[in-house]
Amino acid sequence: MKKDVVLYISPSDSEFVKKDINFLNSHCKVIHYSQDWGNKAQILKLFLNQFFFLVKTVRKSDSIFIMFGGYWSFLPSIFGKIFNKRVYIILGGTDCVSFPSINYGSLRKKVLKKFIHWSYRMATRLLPVDDSLVFSENIYYENRVFNNQGFKYFFPKLKTPYSVINNGFNPAFFNGNINHKTQNSFISVALTDDFNRFKLKGIDKIFFLAKEFKDCSFTIVGLKDQFKNQLKSVPKNIEILSFLSQEDLLIHLNRSEFYLQLSISEGFPNALCEAMLCGCIPIGSKVGAIPKIIDNTGFLMESSNNNYIKKEFNKILTINISKRKELAKSARLRVENEFHIQNREDKFLDLIK
Repeated sequence: MKKDVVLYISPSDSEFVKKDINFLNSHCKVIHYSQDWGNKAQILKLFLNQFFFLVKTVRKSDSIFIMFGGYWSFLPSIFGKIFNKRVYIILGGTDCVSFPSINYGSLRKKVLKKFIHWSYRMATRLLPVDDSLVFSENIYYENRVFNNQGFKYFFPKLKTPYSVINNGFNPAFFNGNINHKTQNSFISVALTDDFNRFKLKGIDKIFFLAKEFKDCSFTIVGLKDQFKNQLKSVPKNIEILSFLSQEDLLIHLNRSEFYLQLSISEGFPNALCEAMLCGCIPIGSKVGAIPKIIDNTGFLMESSNNNYIKKEFNKILTINISKRKELAKSARLRVENEFHIQNREDKFLDLIK
């Protein structure tokens, strides 16, 4: 029996891209095409490369999956229309928001916003990873320009159908013993290479907390070495690590009692869910999918105000050991039951049948 052929277009080879491709490969033939679109001077060359790739491959494909809306989603959407191929664009976060004050969000850029809009209009179906990317109100960040976010807010006349498909996780891999945690230890994972992203991911809040709570230990994973060298003053109770393999990250998650996700904006944060599966008690900002993920298994910060965060943090530290273990167990169960990798795989299968 002939297998369906899926083109999978992405701007990177991140872990969540690899997870999708590994699953799809077990059910169909996947042709993966990835280019880094970060260099503006190379845009024309990247378009040409992608054009010739699509000319060679699109006719023999049955459907096209595109990770995120961007310049890279435009030509595949056109080819899908011309050759009557199903086009699914997975919306992950930056392709649905605009935060000009920290230079974040693809929709803050006029030209890129047009390419994204055209892509969304031509797509067969949009696949946001959370309802918040459809429409939401961000009240956490104090220095915001737009109260509302989501593609429905920025493109109110868009008629393309959509289906929310959350990210999925493997509880068998992300696992640990909650009795082996270091008390009052906190960890956060955020790929960071500049000060805008440092603020976006709430790492500035972690630095603030480390200075205020010297008896607590903090681990930050993902700060690139070149950027780390630009930091003038790092509190002594912060350990900064650059890129870690999934296996090494697992070791650090299993040591940490709490996980911090104090982002200004998020789609559906993978590291938060992975940490919860490892029994880390989640502390997150009230943005994106974070409230939905945490639910009643941890703590939500409703404002980015430092005084407010300090006050709430003080309350968290007073929680006794038995309550902490109860939260750690419920955090794992929350992700295992609600965001299992099988849920995402089943919904993808429905699309490619």
